Amino acid sequence: MTIQAKFELDTSAVAGGGLSRLIVQSLRDNGILLVLVLAYYVAALLIGVYTATPVSTVSPTILALMLASLVPIFLATMIIWRFAYMAVAVRPAKPIAWMMQDLKSTFLYDHRRLVSGGIAILAIIFFAAVFAYVKETIPQLNPFSWDGTFARLDRQMHGGHDPYALFSPIFANATALRGLDLAYSAWFLLIYFFSFIACMDRENPMRSNSYLISFTLTWIVGGSVFAVFFSSVGPIYFADFGFGDQFAPLNDMLLGINAQYPLMAVDLQAMLLENAQNNSGVSGISAMPSMHLATSWIMAFHAFRFGKTLGWIMVGFAVVIQLGSVMLGWHYAIDGYAGFLVAAVCWFAGAKLARVQSRIDRSSARA
Repeated sequence: MTIQAKFELDTSAVAGGGLSRLIVQSLRDNGILLVLVLAYYVAALLIGVYTATPVSTVSPTILALMLASLVPIFLATMIIWRFAYMAVAVRPAKPIAWMMQDLKSTFLYDHRRLVSGGIAILAIIFFAAVFAYVKETIPQLNPFSWDGTFARLDRQMHGGHDPYALFSPIFANATALRGLDLAYSAWFLLIYFFSFIACMDRENPMRSNSYLISFTLTWIVGGSVFAVFFSSVGPIYFADFGFGDQFAPLNDMLLGINAQYPLMAVDLQAMLLENAQNNSGVSGISAMPSMHLATSWIMAFHAFRFGKTLGWIMVGFAVVIQLGSVMLGWHYAIDGYAGFLVAAVCWFAGAKLARVQSRIDRSSARA
């Protein structure tokens, strides 16, 4: 059957009353993810009542802007994903013709992938907006107070030295720091990439649901619950929030290198501090646990489901992020260790819930 014939057949089925059934099926495909996002939103509304701060980050305007900015990234991700799959797994004789047919088959008649994946994407975007609000309310819920404790624990666990000082002989130079800074920034692109692939990966629902559920749980448990309870700012803000000058050498080193070779981390740190002090713009500051590390491990665990090589590459990336989080002043080393533990627990829980989702899907298919 040609692509055009398949498109006409699928379109006629949708037009003939299958659209509502398709939407219901797609909502069911993402049932547990949607329940988690909804529960998180309700918790954010309660926080808004408690702090007398409205949940402004989920306004229609902000959500529309987020969607508009992410759509091009998602489309580019789709093309990169299918190209990589073609190059590694398929290796067709005519790559361009294969790519064109593959993209047409996805966008023209794979309606369930598009609708189910689209619902998952919208859920993740909405969740990200809610998370941004919750993160900004952390000091209202629990003022920053754990930094002195974490700094002492860091020293005790690393032979009486601050971890950044142990690694400074190797990484306290422009070349190494620029590499760590680039990797730390690349994390944002990888988060988009892995999340989008999971949303659109309907060949293996268990695999995609495991990632999406564990990813969401990691942000809820680590980025919200633990972040509020262990409210802290991290080494780079240690002095700014009145904890002392213990990390002044780290700050001076970063500013000195930034003066010659600009670091994205330094500019972002300054912006977050200014916004936090002026109570304006994006101002979410939180150190424990490191969500860069936690989500890097979630991506690594997920990558192993595609192959050992990709999995170990992502493990290497997580190690680089651990080093970057310390050397760029964002986190105490134990923030990263805690991030790994949160990720491991949430990955296990996410896999369990994904199996529950699979049983629900099979039961509804038989009904």
